[in-house]
Amino acid sequence: MISRLVLFCLYNIFKGALCIDSEVVVLRAVRGRDARLPCGQGKVFLDGPDSYVLWLKNDRDFLYRFPNEETERRMLNHDRIFGTSCDTGACYDDTSLLLKRVTEQDSGLYRCRVHYQASPSLDYVIDVRLVDSPGIPRIFNEAKEEIKRGYVGPLSLGSDLTLICEVDDDQPDTLVYWRRNGVVIERAHSVKPGVLRADVRVRSATRDELDAHYECLAQNADVSEPLSASVVIKMYLPPIKVEIRLNNNFDFEAGQPRVVDCVVVGCVPPPSITWHLGDTLLRPTVHKELHDGNYTVSSLTLAPSLRDSKHDLVCRAHNSHLPAGIFEDKVTLNVGYRPLCISSKEETIGAVEREAETATCVVDASPEPLQFSWTFADSRTLYTSVKKVAGHHHRYSSTLTWLPRNNDVGLLLCRATNAFGEQKRPCSYTIAPGGPPRAPDCVVLRSYPNAIRIQCQKGWDGGRPQVIYLELLSTDGTVIHNVSNAAGHFQLPDMEDERNLTAVVYASNSRGRSEPKTLHLQTITPLSASAVKEYAHTQTWTKCLEAAAGIIAVVAALTGTVLCVKIFKNKRDSFEQNPDLVPRSDGTFHREPDFTRDERLLGTTNITVNQLASCQNQYTSSPVPACRVLVGCAHPPPQDSCPTSQHSYFV
Repeated sequence: MISRLVLFCLYNIFKGALCIDSEVVVLRAVRGRDARLPCGQGKVFLDGPDSYVLWLKNDRDFLYRFPNEETERRMLNHDRIFGTSCDTGACYDDTSLLLKRVTEQDSGLYRCRVHYQASPSLDYVIDVRLVDSPGIPRIFNEAKEEIKRGYVGPLSLGSDLTLICEVDDDQPDTLVYWRRNGVVIERAHSVKPGVLRADVRVRSATRDELDAHYECLAQNADVSEPLSASVVIKMYLPPIKVEIRLNNNFDFEAGQPRVVDCVVVGCVPPPSITWHLGDTLLRPTVHKELHDGNYTVSSLTLAPSLRDSKHDLVCRAHNSHLPAGIFEDKVTLNVGYRPLCISSKEETIGAVEREAETATCVVDASPEPLQFSWTFADSRTLYTSVKKVAGHHHRYSSTLTWLPRNNDVGLLLCRATNAFGEQKRPCSYTIAPGGPPRAPDCVVLRSYPNAIRIQCQKGWDGGRPQVIYLELLSTDGTVIHNVSNAAGHFQLPDMEDERNLTAVVYASNSRGRSEPKTLHLQTITPLSASAVKEYAHTQTWTKCLEAAAGIIAVVAALTGTVLCVKIFKNKRDSFEQNPDLVPRSDGTFHREPDFTRDERLLGTTNITVNQLASCQNQYTSSPVPACRVLVGCAHPPPQDSCPTSQHSYFV
């Protein structure tokens, strides 16, 4: 680094060797204020690392060099080209000379010499002359009241505003002017002795005036900053827009929480926001307000119930400074739930190949399902129409009739789809090989003196309704008694004769009968007279006790029945009217994104409902059924017994 003394000596040497007269520029500076002298009008670019700028006063006092020690410490790349891209008035470059709080001693000639690396040096000479300060501007309103708070208002839309700026100064070169957000809009238009004045008038204020910065400046120097006074416009503004954002999806799944946003745009000051559902003021568990510039956002977590369907959800913005205005947005909610299977048990279907089989699927849904889909174990899918179950608000059913095949054995799943999506937990059926029923398991209960009761537990019915048969045989195999009962409960008549009796029990359905089971009944021996008498005496008391117990049991049964009916009715009403009790498959609540419909419409099914249409690819693995589709009954019945309105499919 070259010391300041060495630089000064070099300058004097070069001055004697090369002296070029330069044009002198006269610039004014205000006494007592800072002044910044530009070198070459503030647009000097150095052409290399060895180029530099020197400032001298009166051609003898060295004042400043650029670059210097401080600037070189800040430089990261010493090979870069020095210079500045600053425009006059926008920023200050390092080639300019700063004079702090100018006094009379600072007036005089200043020389800025630019030493280029590859070009001849250039000199710029400035003659600094001092002037007096014009004084700080004062701002008044139309009523001639001075504004000292730094802001005006708050104003409302359509208001008028007048701002007056005055400066006490009689210097002919003093300028007084207004700037709005940095742009000059008005200069002094009237002059009276010793006072300069400039006015700004705003007519029918718009939203553009919000936070507008008005600045009055007084300037009579070239290298000193002007004196200024400023005000900011404050306003009270109603919202430009209040919007509930649902992305045009007004469907809410009952009991499922969903975040709803209300955006209020352009309300000043930021409003308070309330939510209403119908006539109810909501008190959400999650409610936040965010103010960002011109936007106020309120978020609400909403989990409506079925009774809230078709009610209006209202977001209301309240501006306390505009009490007469009502600013709100509302949407009508459509609350429902995707289908739920009515039966929680898995039903078993006994199927016989090429023999028509029927299954019925019942679900609870709101709104009505669009279709039912049936998926077999081999992934083959069939679609059926929807039928409303009479006597229930939200219950629907669908029936599938088809001709089973060998690969149908396994799970058969039924799913319904409505506007809220496909059923999550399907109704499930197990398809097993059908046929005759299995033999029942029976027990013999003896009731003295001579009565016999036989109770049977039914086995697998083979896919068709079964009936239990009992044949009572004598010792020689003669059938004494032959009865049937759907429940499998039998009461045999009194048998007073001493004999060995045998009972044969079996089950039967339309597909055949089960293997018979033989029950060997022991010989019934009549009791002695004394035993009978004692038994009769005991029987009397027993009958009295039985009668009393029977009366108590009847009263208890009636009471229990009434209570059960009431409880069942309350549960049914609560279930149908309160969707908050709708059971969920996972038992928990999840925040889910807005539902996007992905439904399989009836028009996209792979079955053509046509009585005369025959199926192709009978033995392929495609989902197209291997038979023709008939609408109506499974078997050809008499013409009058098969209604045309039946919603089942015979495949």
